[in-house]
Amino acid sequence: MNAKPSIDNRWWVETGIKRPKSSPPQEPDAALPVGAKFYVVASGYNQEEAKEHLTDNNLRLARQVDPPFGEWAYVAMTEERCPERIPRRVRHEFTMPEQARGIIVDHGRLVRLLICGPQLEDWMIDVRLAAETSVDVYVWGTLFRERLFRRSRDALRQAQQWAHSLISYPPPRHDVMRGALL
Repeated sequence: MNAKPSIDNRWWVETGIKRPKSSPPQEPDAALPVGAKFYVVASGYNQEEAKEHLTDNNLRLARQVDPPFGEWAYVAMTEERCPERIPRRVRHEFTMPEQARGIIVDHGRLVRLLICGPQLEDWMIDVRLAAETSVDVYVWGTLFRERLFRRSRDALRQAQQWAHSLISYPPPRHDVMRGALL
């Protein structure tokens, strides 16, 4: 006859107490996987300062290029260029307000549009035309609005509406959340 199940004949029941094996201490750098090494490198990194520098790059680029009012400027960031039809299409579909300034930033496979207010520090719209199209609005250096789009045509249309709104209702410096109707 078969023996009835008991703790002794159940292979899935652990009856013994296992103690962790002790191993000799290892070199900290040699033992860390690649991901852990990244965290060691990033230790003490000021994330708020990094965020400022990230949004500051757009402003630095805009100051350096200093696009004329109501027009687009073109900047190539890499040797690889986007197809010529993309900047042409942007200039055709996005009518720049007279008081705004625009920069077409060519990253090769990715094209970004920076639309700035009369004073570059007031507000900036960053349109990313790629597989995942997005529009980010910065007011006084702070991310105010972010939106994803399926089609670049819709992103351009929305960015143009926001640019006109920011020109018509400029955001006051002391109160970022009021002013423009976004």
